[in-house]
Amino acid sequence: MLGLWLVLIVSALLWLFGAEAVSAPAPSDAAAVVVKPGDTLWEIADRWAPPGVDLRVMVRELVEVNELQSKTLQPGQVLQIPFDST
Repeated sequence: MLGLWLVLIVSALLWLFGAEAVSAPAPSDAAAVVVKPGDTLWEIADRWAPPGVDLRVMVRELVEVNELQSKTLQPGQVLQIPFDST
């Protein structure tokens, strides 16, 4: 019986904290970049990706961290650049 309660408590905690993690803001160790006319996600990824990181991974992280609905950027748009790009 104790084992069942333990499983239920752990499951509830994982569910609660898992749901919160999805809506968490950008990491505090991120830089902010203002998009300039003509900038693309690929160029920004190339400029900010740590050495050895696949640019496709960096672009995917930019989209996720900034909750982008489109890969088209607008001048003046502010993007958070995650440093943890592995």
